[in-house]
Amino acid sequence: MAPDGTRETSRPNRPGDISLSMGVVAFLFSFVPVMGDVVAAVAGPLALVLGAIGVRRSERGVATNFGPSLIGATLGALAILVVALMFAVTR
Repeated sequence: MAPDGTRETSRPNRPGDISLSMGVVAFLFSFVPVMGDVVAAVAGPLALVLGAIGVRRSERGVATNFGPSLIGATLGALAILVVALMFAVTR
C-alpha cells in the first residue's frame, strides 16, 4: 500500500518493463559486430525470461503490462536468433 492508501501497481509490472528495455538493447546490439554479440548474448536471454514472467503475471491479473512483456520477450528471442546466425555464418 502506498502512503495515501492506494495500491501500488508498479512493482508487479517491473519484470515486463525491464524485459522491454533489455529486449530493445539486445536487439539493437545484436547487429553490432564482436562487442555487440556479447551484450546481446547476455541481454537477450534476460529479456526472454523476464518477458515470460511478465506475461504470466499479466495473465494472472497481477500485472497490467502484457504488451511490453510480450514485446520484450519477442525482441530477446530475435536477438538470440540474430546472434546465433551471426556465429553460424562467421565460424
